[in-house]
Amino acid sequence: MDLVDKFDAKGASGNSYHVHVYHDPITASSTSGEVSELPGPKSYQLSDGRALHQLSDTKFEIVHTNEKIFRV
Repeated sequence: MDLVDKFDAKGASGNSYHVHVYHDPITASSTSGEVSELPGPKSYQLSDGRALHQLSDTKFEIVHTNEKIFRV
């Protein structure tokens, strides 16, 4: 899993958060033996490791607390 982006977010409570975006590439091989990496799914975590659920491009939910946070 590769870190591909970071951004700040703010919760309805007024708390500020740092979000890390990870990309999990998919390795694919052809019948001729060529191996390549394709873009895979992105995952989102707070800088402290807590998981996020993406609700939209700018809205996320902290899985553990159900708090909604917004990209700033």
